[in-house]
Amino acid sequence: MARSVLRIRQEPHTHPARREEAVIEVVRDGEVVAMIYGSREGVHITSMRLDSSMSNTPFRLDLPLSLAPVPGFVIPLLAEGEACPWCNGVGLLKPDGALCPACHREVTEYHQ
Repeated sequence: MARSVLRIRQEPHTHPARREEAVIEVVRDGEVVAMIYGSREGVHITSMRLDSSMSNTPFRLDLPLSLAPVPGFVIPLLAEGEACPWCNGVGLLKPDGALCPACHREVTEYHQ
């Protein structure tokens, strides 16, 4: 699976008062899977992949400064059955064995 690509949507915002605002499309494998736009409370991300299950749950990423100088949020947009790029679909991160924050999948196997 390739990295998600962001592009500015060519069609304007659907709300008449917001037609001049940019709407960002998130493209994975040639398919628009999410849209990002500004909102009163901050940023709104919409996607059918953000269902009510534990998979694709947003999480805070706050790494040491040597790895990432600014904290942020990760919004996973994995397709049904897609192997997670962080844990390769096994549900655990090595070496600490913590549940993978990107996919929250049930642990299916454990490798030492």
